[in-house]
Amino acid sequence: MAIKKPKHETADLEKIDAIVEKMKKKYASEGVEIAPGQQAELVTLITEGKGPKLEVQRIEDLKESESKAVSFLGKTYLKLRAIMNIIYKMVSVMPFTQSLEMDLYSANMKFSARQWIALASVTAFFVGLITFGLLALFSVFFGINPAFVLLISIAVFFFSAIGMLFVPGQRAKSRGKAIGVELPFALRHIATQLSAGIGLYRTLQAIAKADYGPLSEEFARTITEIEEGMDTQDALHRLALRTKSPALKNAMMHTIRAIKTGGNLSAVMNDIADDVAFQLRTNMQEFSQKMNFIGVFFIFFAIVFPVFIAILGSIRNAPISQGQMAVSFSMIPLDLNTMAVIYLLAMPSILIWLFFMIRMMQPHA
Repeated sequence: MAIKKPKHETADLEKIDAIVEKMKKKYASEGVEIAPGQQAELVTLITEGKGPKLEVQRIEDLKESESKAVSFLGKTYLKLRAIMNIIYKMVSVMPFTQSLEMDLYSANMKFSARQWIALASVTAFFVGLITFGLLALFSVFFGINPAFVLLISIAVFFFSAIGMLFVPGQRAKSRGKAIGVELPFALRHIATQLSAGIGLYRTLQAIAKADYGPLSEEFARTITEIEEGMDTQDALHRLALRTKSPALKNAMMHTIRAIKTGGNLSAVMNDIADDVAFQLRTNMQEFSQKMNFIGVFFIFFAIVFPVFIAILGSIRNAPISQGQMAVSFSMIPLDLNTMAVIYLLAMPSILIWLFFMIRMMQPHA
């Protein structure tokens, strides 16, 4: 005798199946393929709010990318698969790959870890090959040691691979900084809408549609997860986990706590906005104090030092110096080659270093 399921249970299962199919289509459009047998994990995601373990698309799918550069690299990887598989294994064992999946997710980059390692492998191969070709050409004219050419090419190859592996993490951190800058305004926006009686879901939709840069994009991802059947608290918790902004992480955890305890969300958002704004002001003051010292440093190396070197170099290389005067001036170690190294290599390097130092010191929440 067959056991009949209650009608409401059948209806619930039909709704869940519909949501699962919708999620599978969305993941497929974003470059994620649901492996056979993983539909139960999607049902768990909907019913319990737990994240599934998804098997992303294969490396072969890179050739179908809309980006011409990614498509070219993917096709090259497939054509040179025998060599690239060896390079892939070398790159995949690097310690920087351990957090790669999470960094890609945080940076909102539509690649899997396997796909990104493949891109890093083929990019490093090209950069190393080009470096080897250029150095080999120079060695013909300048007599560079072939062993040195090979060593430099291998070093450039590994540094290129490491640089590619660092890209998702750096992009995720950049998104976190951009989110921190916009966060106080977004939190006050949320507080205003909540105090006006608008529900949390509609408020999150408003933030997702507003012009808050990466912050709006992250809220749009959260809205999508909620629409796919995830509980609001779980979606906000996932937002807190994937963001690289400590301020947003703190705000989301307080929001989840207020939802659980039935607290006043509007007051909570205002308090968090005040804290974030205060932290930003403090960081701005510290940044301005540091800029005073960096300004002096910049003036010396960008203005005073070049003029000083130019004067000494002119005296050292002037043809009018004769006798004892010429001997004293020749002691100045500023011949034309030395001055070329200072102006073309040393000084640009110092100014580029200052530029990156200022970029890294910029305040953020």
